Amino acid sequence: MASSLTSPAAIYTAASAIVAARKAISRVTQFATDFSSDAVTPGTTMKIPVFAAASAAAEFDRTSNNYENPDGTVTWADVNFKHIKSTFQFNDTDFLLADGTKFWDNAGAASGGAVSAGIEKAVGDLITSAGIEGTHAMASVTKKAVAQLRAKCVTIGCDPGRSVVLLEPGYYAELLSLLDSNIYGGAEAVRNGLVPGLFGFKAVAEFGAFPDGGTLGAVIPEDAVAVAARVVPVQSPKVYEEVGVWTDPESGLSLGVRRHGAPKDGSNFMTVEASIGAALTQGAKCFRITAA
Repeated sequence: MASSLTSPAAIYTAASAIVAARKAISRVTQFATDFSSDAVTPGTTMKIPVFAAASAAAEFDRTSNNYENPDGTVTWADVNFKHIKSTFQFNDTDFLLADGTKFWDNAGAASGGAVSAGIEKAVGDLITSAGIEGTHAMASVTKKAVAQLRAKCVTIGCDPGRSVVLLEPGYYAELLSLLDSNIYGGAEAVRNGLVPGLFGFKAVAEFGAFPDGGTLGAVIPEDAVAVAARVVPVQSPKVYEEVGVWTDPESGLSLGVRRHGAPKDGSNFMTVEASIGAALTQGAKCFRITAA
């Protein structure tokens, strides 16, 4: 892992935060993602290019369909960022009561969980009846019912092999119970909540951040949601004991870490943060799964 942090405390915290956040990271990276470490001001907008090919390639014609007649389109998705952070306070005497290494591990894991929830919420906030009007009723979770989602994909023009099926935790658990572990891939499907290639979809994933209580799942093409993250710039680094960035090489996600103390009472503060954003680019090619 790349890092600009130096103290063991900050490194323990940041490393543990990345590990804890990977569950959400592994799911959202199935979509169009750009976890770049470039710093921008929190709240600004980034544009992500979205490429769409024609549904079928047209025959070449020197006059009407030559090499200067575009078939595909490039649109730009505006991703608005939200600054999310997790701060822990501790006192000097706390380390008389707890092992320092475990303290930082646990603080980092808790911060990573908070960041993970922020990443999922950024995507979940897009999956509403306002953003995705199309629905598909599923009476119960069966292998046949999940496989039939492919037919719905065809009717609205999205490619199942490039689409991700998101299921709320109860539905996802029920689906795993119907499959042998050699089909869904063993422990990683349980640990990370992700099964690549299941039923010919790009992936089937557990997702617990649907804001609409009536939404039990969704089918999202990989280029229909743009997700991005940026490091929050520290304008006054000298007022902190330590400021740095920790980058996960697997996803490119970078988390900012800042640490400082208050001499008045011996309080210390450690923060893990990121600027996260997501945008729905092709809502017409998505649909929500609802109860029958």
